[in-house]
Amino acid sequence: MKKFVSGILVGVVISLAAIVLGQESFFKGKVVFVKVAQENLRKAPGGEVLGSLARGTPMQILAVEDKWLQVATAGYIWRESVTGDERLSRGEQPYRAALILVKTETEAFDLLKQIQAGADFQKLATEKSLGPNAARGGDLGDAFKGDFTPAFEQVILALKVGEVSQPVKTDQGYCLFKRLK
Repeated sequence: MKKFVSGILVGVVISLAAIVLGQESFFKGKVVFVKVAQENLRKAPGGEVLGSLARGTPMQILAVEDKWLQVATAGYIWRESVTGDERLSRGEQPYRAALILVKTETEAFDLLKQIQAGADFQKLATEKSLGPNAARGGDLGDAFKGDFTPAFEQVILALKVGEVSQPVKTDQGYCLFKRLK
């Protein structure tokens, strides 16, 4: 009887070992491959679909969360198809402006008259502006909604490309904005 019970126990242990060994283990750093024809890549477990991966796509496991694997995949993508700015990836469009900052309202109106008479905004910004961007002709670079104070943004976004604002009073003096993009 002892041999019979021992035999059953050994059989159960071997069966369990076979089941455990037959299951694939997943751990951080392991390289895995998509085994179905196509699998969704998601932003979070059960979250927004970012894209899909084809059968055989290699991935490295970054983390294991219940039934989900956080993975990193390596491959090639056309350089012009990507951006380092998440705002652009969401379809937001930047705008661009230039600034001339002077101390007095009189100076600001004098510069505005010169610009309206044909003077070059960029040249005047380089020569006359007290702003930190004067050396760049007043160019503030690309900006997105929310990058500037609401008062400045309202003035800039109300301009058409190429237009120059009326003088705007600030704590540092008076500004003229030109919409570049």
